[in-house]
Amino acid sequence: MKNVRVFYRKFGPCKYISHLDTNRVMIRAIGKSRLNIWRTEGFNQHAYITFALPLSLGFASECESMDFRVLDDNEDLSLIPDRLNACLPDGIRVLRCAESVHKPADIDSSKYTVILEPMNEGDISDKELSEKLKAFLDSPEIIVEKKTKKGMKNIDLKPYILAFDPYEGDKVCFDLKLPAGSTLNINPNLLINAFADQLGVELYADITRAAIYTKGGEEFA
Repeated sequence: MKNVRVFYRKFGPCKYISHLDTNRVMIRAIGKSRLNIWRTEGFNQHAYITFALPLSLGFASECESMDFRVLDDNEDLSLIPDRLNACLPDGIRVLRCAESVHKPADIDSSKYTVILEPMNEGDISDKELSEKLKAFLDSPEIIVEKKTKKGMKNIDLKPYILAFDPYEGDKVCFDLKLPAGSTLNINPNLLINAFADQLGVELYADITRAAIYTKGGEEFA
């Protein structure tokens, strides 16, 4: 039996599929592809799969992963992407398959690509929006309300902004690196919603998870 990690993209309409429904889609695709993987035992047997870092609803991603165990140690992993893609909907595409290197507990941060624009085009220009965003991020603190296991809590987001890198684009575009994982997970919408509230303008953010990193700074593999 071999531990296998499948890396896939999630984009287009499929970014609005919840994590639970994504789990169902993947189990169905595995069944249709006739992959010989380990299944749970008991009355309701089903393919056993796990996801390293569930993706927020409405986010696209270039770096999602799913783990399972193949029963045949000689299984050709290079054939698995095509077998799964033939059974998956448009908007979910397997990129590669390999034996897992890191553990999900090793995950420390995520990088997001964000394209920001006002809901109503006339509310604010891209130039002014970009300037206001820079001033907002230069604030000594950014206090937001975050839901925790113990209820709502005020936190300062400023120390958690690990990287902010604007780049040229049709709208206000930037890469954002934030803590991620089982210990601490910061959703980029916390920052964007706080900025929109301060600005007094409704904003639309197109968010894509571009990479996941371990505590050692390596890309999760």
